[in-house]
Amino acid sequence: MAHIKIVATPPGQAPLKIREQWVGLSIPVAENLPADTVQMGVLGGKAENPNGYTVETEAAIQELEKKSPEAASWWRQNIIPELMPWLSFHRDVCEIVP
Repeated sequence: MAHIKIVATPPGQAPLKIREQWVGLSIPVAENLPADTVQMGVLGGKAENPNGYTVETEAAIQELEKKSPEAASWWRQNIIPELMPWLSFHRDVCEIVP
């Protein structure tokens, strides 16, 4: 299973101080995504990371919680993982980790 390492602050609708906490994390890339996956902004509207690397929301938040419980809490308060099971990170802010 491939992982991405987030190497720069990703674009998005979350506050900057929350998005900055993703930097340095390694998250497994989601596998077997449904063909009809629709991307949208985390707070609604247009996606800011189209065609990025897709990860499972819950796995990403669990990894984030190790670094920043505050940032993980923001995600848990602002999205419902069951309704948004995947997050996407722009390719320009990620590296593939074998």
